[in-house]
Amino acid sequence: MDEYADGFGHPHGNYWLGLEHVYNILQNYRSFELQVVFTFDSPDWNWVQGFYYGFNISDRLDHYRVTFSFYSGSPTSPSGDSLTSGAYTINGRPFSTYDSDSSNHDCPGRFNGGWWYLDDPVCSRANVNGKRHDTSFESSWHWQDDLGDRTSFHKVNLGVVRFTS
Repeated sequence: MDEYADGFGHPHGNYWLGLEHVYNILQNYRSFELQVVFTFDSPDWNWVQGFYYGFNISDRLDHYRVTFSFYSGSPTSPSGDSLTSGAYTINGRPFSTYDSDSSNHDCPGRFNGGWWYLDDPVCSRANVNGKRHDTSFESSWHWQDDLGDRTSFHKVNLGVVRFTS
């Protein structure tokens, strides 16, 4: 869990800011959104994005449990909702890693990374912390949503944006 709490990678490449840093940022204002942006390999789709309003995570003692108020796709290029859709919502789920698995189904091992996994053999309808173009669907980047299964990403960006209403 320490690696995901503290952050890792290269700031100008593959980079995980760290759950503790994100938690501290979220304490500064009342409301934030999580912006999800995908850039695709294929020429059919340049990029798509979605927004999860009311984004928050709890502190380390509560295992960085994630919460959202609602999802809204971009009007012209929506990403589809893979995080809060129906029975497979990760809303309220604790963060799981190899050494701290709250999924009870070895989801960090099967999906090859940490995430807010379900307590269900499905684990998650999204994996943005896996490997790009891995041979296993579970451990590769994917985003299953109302727009279909997507796996041909060139780049995935998750950003925390201050939401003002």
